[in-house]
Amino acid sequence: MTAQEKAAIKNWNPRYRRNVYLYLWIYGILGAVTGITNDAALSYFDIVAPGLISGLNIFNAITALLMSLMIVWVHELGYRKILLILPPLTSIFLALTTITTNQIIIMFAYIISWTAIGVYDLMYPLMWTSYVPKEIRTKMFTVVMVVNLVAQTILTFIGGKAVVYFFSKMQGISYDIASNLSAHTAQLSGSYLANYTNAFRIVLILTALVNVVAFVLAIFIKDEPKDYRTVGMKKPQTPEEKKKAFEALINKKTIMWILYIAGIQLGARLVVPYIPIYLNDYLHIPRGITSTINTFQTAAMFIGYFFAPFLAKKLGAIVSIAAGTLTCAPLMFLMANGRHFGTGITLFVIVGVLLFLRSGLANATMPIQQEVQMIIVDKDMRPAFTAVVQIAYAVIGIIDGLFTAFYLLKTPAGYANAYYIATALY
Repeated sequence: MTAQEKAAIKNWNPRYRRNVYLYLWIYGILGAVTGITNDAALSYFDIVAPGLISGLNIFNAITALLMSLMIVWVHELGYRKILLILPPLTSIFLALTTITTNQIIIMFAYIISWTAIGVYDLMYPLMWTSYVPKEIRTKMFTVVMVVNLVAQTILTFIGGKAVVYFFSKMQGISYDIASNLSAHTAQLSGSYLANYTNAFRIVLILTALVNVVAFVLAIFIKDEPKDYRTVGMKKPQTPEEKKKAFEALINKKTIMWILYIAGIQLGARLVVPYIPIYLNDYLHIPRGITSTINTFQTAAMFIGYFFAPFLAKKLGAIVSIAAGTLTCAPLMFLMANGRHFGTGITLFVIVGVLLFLRSGLANATMPIQQEVQMIIVDKDMRPAFTAVVQIAYAVIGIIDGLFTAFYLLKTPAGYANAYYIATALY
């Protein structure tokens, strides 16, 4: 740690520091929730609401639009009030997906709960830019993302195995038999399918209950208007003032940034949401082992984040981001050929290593990206620019969603072909 960093920590505003530490705990809890929603929940929805999965990117586009509408309210409401709204939305609607078999209701509940979950990811860049001294900001971006991923890794590992455990108990069979059955969910029927589905429901309800802790922690956050907007600044009134505000939001730097993330997201959203299904249904890897592979993939993100401060210092922000993107391409190409890697332990290891490397490389620059996105606009434009980025994500999601729902995922081979397309886009 440099002398400048030590001085920044020593002089850190106590209220700012307290808010940062509280959000670290909140985001850790969100990581635990995400460990379930990004893995076990998707497999559950594939059973009870297959229409949701086939059009997943469309639904994620809708959530991105709702997130963009919600995040702009930070400029008016502040951080605390938003963070008090998110946990009830997450828990209530996540639980709702477990008590109905109506696909329309499940889709609606998915949209609301996943919107609330997603807003957490938008909050910490805004808070960190306000509350963390610039001398330690990249490191603290790494810390918050690592905290989230540690919790996510643990719950991803536990989640899939918990599903198999509850399934084995309800069905009255051994864990190993239940694990083998989970590798071929399309062949399950009768009580086997019912108990397997109910096992997912138990895990999701427990997840909803855990998220209540985030609400309690948010009560203790103390923010002030000056934290999230320029106090006393009037809203643009004249055409000239509105034009100036627009140019502060949409300019060469922000447009180039949006084009970059749009290209990356276009490829990533073809593969990342479907990794559990690709492993479980296309490669026929057992449910428990799928969760283990996803756990190592999440751990790779954790390791990658630690390299962010080093990369930013040695290569600079932009070169680091470009290098991280390019090195993912060959790994995506290899993943497209997963069925050529054999079966059993050989397949598990090769696919696991490829996903581990891809995840680590793709995420090594994420803390840098989060910081860059905040510093290319001023404080008053940050919530609005975050909303613009989310709208871009929504457009990409709609494109990906229509493509996957009506063409790419019409056959199982589509899950593999998605990796070829992502390779070209990267």
